[in-house]
Amino acid sequence: MRWRLILRSLAMLLLLAGLGAGAWTQRHRWEQPAIPDAAPHTGSPPPEILSVKLSDEAVQGLALRSQEAKLEDYPRVIEVPGVIIDSPGRSPRAVSSPVAGVITRIFVSPGEAIRPGSALFTIQLASEFVQSTQTDLARFAKDLIAANIRRDQTAKLVAAGTKAGIELVEDENQVRRLTTQVEGHRRQLAVFGLDAKDVKRAEAGDAVTEITISAPLSEVTAGGMSLIPSDPSAFAYELESLAVAPGQGVTGGQLLARLADYRELLIEGRAFETESSLVADATGEGKPVGVDFLEPATKSGPDAELKLVIRSIGKTDPASRTFPFYAALTNDAKPYERGGKTYLAWRYRAGRQVRLRVPMGTIPKVFVLPAAAVVREGADTYVFRQNGDTFARKAVVIVAEDRLNVAIAPGNGIEAGVYVLRNNAAAVNRALKAVQARGFGGTGGKKGHWHADGSFHETDD
Repeated sequence: MRWRLILRSLAMLLLLAGLGAGAWTQRHRWEQPAIPDAAPHTGSPPPEILSVKLSDEAVQGLALRSQEAKLEDYPRVIEVPGVIIDSPGRSPRAVSSPVAGVITRIFVSPGEAIRPGSALFTIQLASEFVQSTQTDLARFAKDLIAANIRRDQTAKLVAAGTKAGIELVEDENQVRRLTTQVEGHRRQLAVFGLDAKDVKRAEAGDAVTEITISAPLSEVTAGGMSLIPSDPSAFAYELESLAVAPGQGVTGGQLLARLADYRELLIEGRAFETESSLVADATGEGKPVGVDFLEPATKSGPDAELKLVIRSIGKTDPASRTFPFYAALTNDAKPYERGGKTYLAWRYRAGRQVRLRVPMGTIPKVFVLPAAAVVREGADTYVFRQNGDTFARKAVVIVAEDRLNVAIAPGNGIEAGVYVLRNNAAAVNRALKAVQARGFGGTGGKKGHWHADGSFHETDD
């Protein structure tokens, strides 16, 4: 039994020794080769993407507008607040009752366009003085007719030698006195609002009991003289407000309505007294002042800036230490119909806030671009140069700027003759950022198209 155990132990040792020798000879089958260290990268990094190519749809959707860059003078300005006001002495125009009475009819409504000479109100007369004036006019008119007949008869008798010439002189004096009385009463009734037809009625003994108040005729000034335009229908007032109602009693001189004539307005600017020399220089030299109407920016960019010349300067207010200055603003309107009535849509309205840009010198030989043509990233400023459907971003140096425009120094690819984007630079920059985020090539090898907002829409093929 003891030998059997010894032999079994030797057999196990020999088996283990054989397995160990086989594993050693085949160790290359399961060992992993050593990974050598990566060789250092000696090539240059991929180039930075500084341009973006936009589709026609993106260009149209953003309403991108480029223009050839030209060297010009940049006008330095100071900005002062202003407001559009009515032109004193021109608008509004008050319509008053010339005589006491009762409003029986109103022909117009607020906001309506009123032609000169159009009927506004009908007033039933309630003045005893007006009635007595009509009665006196009819009496003096009859006396004048009789006096003329008597004078003519006396003249014939004097010519025949049957009457003395002194009697003819007395009759002629009577005719002159009555003529003066009749003319005076006619003028008095015209002051009370009676037109020529009503005055003739009153003179004939037919008493007038109501009058019609009409819109005044529009007057123009030529050579210092006040003239009535040959075509009053070419102009219309706007009824700004009504001050009475049907059935209301009114007195002589009481306000009935206000008519607006907005063909010419004034812009009143307010500047500090420290800026008086700049305003005075602009006024004396006739330098145009820019007007910003504070309208929201459109896709196509701002319209051409309106330029006006300062007409006059007011006195300084000791409380606010500011002084007013004024510039005339020509206005126009588009008529439209509503409910059988005509209304006017004026381009400018009194009370609208504006901002005035008073010149204070120039910076020569720079590129002047709208503020929307510039995009900022940190301390850097960029504009986009257009070449076909590709927009390349260029770093620029701004030498001066205001709220609307910037002055850019030439250089870095922005020279005279190249086309520079003038609006929506921020949107184009977002599209460029989207291209940079996807890597060189813009799409990372994926198929699709770019949207106007800079997003990439992937499509399946």
